[in-house]
Amino acid sequence: MLFGAWHLLERGFWAGWHPGRRVAVEAAKRNIIFIAAAIITGVISIAFGIGITRASALFAHVTAHRLWLTLLLCPIGLAGIVFLTRTVFPGAQGSGIPQAMAGMTMRDQADVDTVLSLRIAVGKFLLTLAGFAVGASIGKEGPTVQISCAVMNVCGRLGLERSLLLQRLLILAGGAAGITCAFNAPVAGVLFAIEEMAGSFSSREARSIILAAFGSGITLLLLLGYQPYFGFSHATLRLGLVWLLVPVCAVIGGVAGGIFAQVLVTPKRFMPGPINWLAKHHPIGFALLCGLLLAALGLISHGQIFDASHREAQEALTEGVVLPFGFAPLKFLATLISYLSGIPGGIFAPSLAVGVGLGTMFSHLVPGVPVAAFAMVGMAGYFSGVVQSPLTATAIVIEMTSNPAMTVPVGIAAILGTMASRLVCKEPVYHAMAHQFLRVVEREPEPTTDDDTTGAEPD
Repeated sequence: MLFGAWHLLERGFWAGWHPGRRVAVEAAKRNIIFIAAAIITGVISIAFGIGITRASALFAHVTAHRLWLTLLLCPIGLAGIVFLTRTVFPGAQGSGIPQAMAGMTMRDQADVDTVLSLRIAVGKFLLTLAGFAVGASIGKEGPTVQISCAVMNVCGRLGLERSLLLQRLLILAGGAAGITCAFNAPVAGVLFAIEEMAGSFSSREARSIILAAFGSGITLLLLLGYQPYFGFSHATLRLGLVWLLVPVCAVIGGVAGGIFAQVLVTPKRFMPGPINWLAKHHPIGFALLCGLLLAALGLISHGQIFDASHREAQEALTEGVVLPFGFAPLKFLATLISYLSGIPGGIFAPSLAVGVGLGTMFSHLVPGVPVAAFAMVGMAGYFSGVVQSPLTATAIVIEMTSNPAMTVPVGIAAILGTMASRLVCKEPVYHAMAHQFLRVVEREPEPTTDDDTTGAEPD
């Protein structure tokens, strides 16, 4: 219905045709396509979210009181997913956000279709569900962005004249819709597309980004109602000496996030030679090893580091539950291992959980520190350290908890976290990964320094 609406517009506009009306018709077509694609993305995202919830519940049910089963389920599961990714759905590995960002600069439409096709979208959907079903420490946001951009890419062929400008516009709109759908956070979706993906933007791009984000947001609102990702947090941070801990928490989180990002970008620097050889020459065997390590971390944490650790983070943010002191470092390692294994999956949600764990560590160190408030501060500091996008980090933490009262400390933490991260990781993680991906797709010469990635394909 929406896709046919522009034919009516054309008949009306072309009567007494002049160039200005042609531009208006093209703009109307584009807006209709963006709205339709945003609605489709919203519906797919709801199905994706339901599937992830059930996959996580299945894993929890199978391993309840039988955590030793993870020693079989995790390695076999990760190895099987990597096998399917490489043989059936090549191009579906990793987060999905770097692939989308790389697509904005690709000049060959065939190259764009290698990462933003319906086949890739289906593979991303199914294999990410499989990752949750075997306990991988991954998130849904990166896959949702790639799926959303694939929907935009396909819909953009319907009656619009293809160009590099339109391609960029479609991917930016898809990124905004994807983050909106993943976290029910339209403002964060807009800021992510503008701050992280676009770098610089025009008013035309901003309008399209906002249209896509709020189109998908309204779809979620109509079908699911208003549901903040982590629920409603009533945390506050009263003025006092405790504020002196905010920059400390933010800087620690930013440095930790920068280290995480640097390892993802240049894993060869941090892994022993035999492990690098295994990753390059026997990726399925490497995934098997990663699964064993993931299961071991799960046993140590009593099962808290599996999946996105949504429940653990939610309890800390909304109920002030203090997480174990070792939760943050164990979740940090579990997310690194899951990502480097080569399976599809995002790093947003697990990174948020790491940040929450880091924030609650201050409750162990300094009695009386408000747990929920520092969980938000830690989440903003660490997450901004990973992505180096302070506006996005601030918006996403506030929208996920529906708590504008914490805007100032969260914003301070996001800015300081970004600054601290840049001391460790010079280039934002998604930009670095997008450049690596472009080198592979366009077959540019690989650098010969130690900055090469592992044998697993770039994210």
